[in-house]
Amino acid sequence: MSLVSDPVAVTVAAPSPLESPARLAAVRATRLLDTGPEEAFNRLTRLVSVVLGTPAVMLTVVDEVRTFLKGTPEPAQIVGPEGVWSAPVEDSGCKVVVESDGEICAGDVQAEPRLRDLSLITEFGAAAWLGVPVRDPAGQVVGNLCAMDVVAREWTPLHRETIRTLADAVEGEIALRLALRETERQALAAARHAAEAETLARTLQESLLPARPPRLPGIDIAARFLPAGSGVEVMGDFYDAVPTPDGVAVVIGDVQGKGSAAARTTALARSATRTAAHVEDDPVAVLRTVNDVLHVWFDGRISFVTAALASLRRGPSGTWHADLASAGHPPVLVRRADGTVEFHGGGGLVLGIGTTPTVAHEAVTLAPGDSLVLYTDGITEAHVRGHWEQLEEEGARRTLASLVPGADADTIARALTGAALAHCDGHLSDDAGVVVVQVEEPGAVDADRVVTEHVPHAGVGRETRRSAERVLTGWDLDPGSLADAMLVIEELVANVVDHARTPFRLALVRTVDALRIEVEDEDSGSPLLQPLDVRAARGRGLQLVDAVAQSWGCDTRGGGKRVWAELPTR
Repeated sequence: MSLVSDPVAVTVAAPSPLESPARLAAVRATRLLDTGPEEAFNRLTRLVSVVLGTPAVMLTVVDEVRTFLKGTPEPAQIVGPEGVWSAPVEDSGCKVVVESDGEICAGDVQAEPRLRDLSLITEFGAAAWLGVPVRDPAGQVVGNLCAMDVVAREWTPLHRETIRTLADAVEGEIALRLALRETERQALAAARHAAEAETLARTLQESLLPARPPRLPGIDIAARFLPAGSGVEVMGDFYDAVPTPDGVAVVIGDVQGKGSAAARTTALARSATRTAAHVEDDPVAVLRTVNDVLHVWFDGRISFVTAALASLRRGPSGTWHADLASAGHPPVLVRRADGTVEFHGGGGLVLGIGTTPTVAHEAVTLAPGDSLVLYTDGITEAHVRGHWEQLEEEGARRTLASLVPGADADTIARALTGAALAHCDGHLSDDAGVVVVQVEEPGAVDADRVVTEHVPHAGVGRETRRSAERVLTGWDLDPGSLADAMLVIEELVANVVDHARTPFRLALVRTVDALRIEVEDEDSGSPLLQPLDVRAARGRGLQLVDAVAQSWGCDTRGGGKRVWAELPTR
């Protein structure tokens, strides 16, 4: 008889999301446990209360045992004499949000089995409940922002978007505290501290500006923003471009001040604008909604925001209609396709000061080739320190009027920021921002021959690439043929700019199985295919064309020539 027993398999259950070691470490790192409500968080819950129309809003942080109240509209009605309120996590809806790792929306608590039997739900008399997770920068759920009502109700998409947006603001506050704490920890190393502070500012700034302007059919959007000073403080200037059912809403704003306080206001103003623009067609109504949010947020503090908002929608024959709204912001510039420049909009009163803002309104129509230019006062107020001669609005107008017709959106934005830097010897006293919305030429992409005319200038290569790529993409060229065609176009255009230096015409012609590219200029000198010299810095352009094209050649006529290349399409 054997005295050795068979081994017994032991299964160790994985920890629940509530008890996850990584989550608990993230919660403790916030240093928000065992502490009471804070006014920075209370203000955010008041915003939720105003927009959702419910008095019961709570922001909590949650460990594996208890939930701690960090924000509510009227904390004195809940917290005890020590200023802290907590409850067993098993009794609260916070646990449900953490365990589900997502939003819980219950218009009728009795229809939600995960909530209806919780003692805190009963204690607060919650008949409807809406909760969203609050995360740390790494994505760990550290708490919950929830709203309750004493009667069953519908939580609309706007309600849910609002509470998500303000949960994002809470996350930004937590991230900012963690970042500042980390910066303080390294304060003894002065050189490293300066470098890391600059990195932090850049990271925060990037989070407050779109990573890149959206690409929308028919318009091109470019943006340039420059910080004042050393760049260590976060800018107070911001912009956003929000696609709408009929087009796009573009906003530019300027928050009073700089640094962390301005960053929080910037995040809130941008989020409020984005949320309102999704549900409001009228730009005046959007800015009034933003004012309401900021007025509650400032809570009597002396602070304000200026903003200009353009709501653009398509019109006939390639035009776009722009409804302009301004709240204490400089007027926008409209640069027409022929190079003339006009002022539009401007005026109104700043946002956040009162409950009944004055918002100026104007409408303007943009034709193909026209550009709408929004900017902050850091552009027009640029000046050399100690001297008070500013660039001013007229200087901005002259800068745009000096550009060649056909300048693209990015060229216009760079020209305006460049003029501001030149006027202050490279030392801005205020942040400067520019957003350009340009209506693209329609381009007959369905035709078999498309011709565009150009004049040599610094950005003509980029200009021709963009117009050609739009046409060829509309012709559904396969990726290989498109890449070959763009290479040939770039080399033929570069040849004109480097040698002919005259106005030129680019023609794209498609047949059943080939693409013909023609560049016609006013110089009669024929290009020569030079022997390949790998040591030469230039001179490889026609070698590349010869290698890629099925055939190519040059036809001289009168005082000019036409260089052409044909490529097979697959």
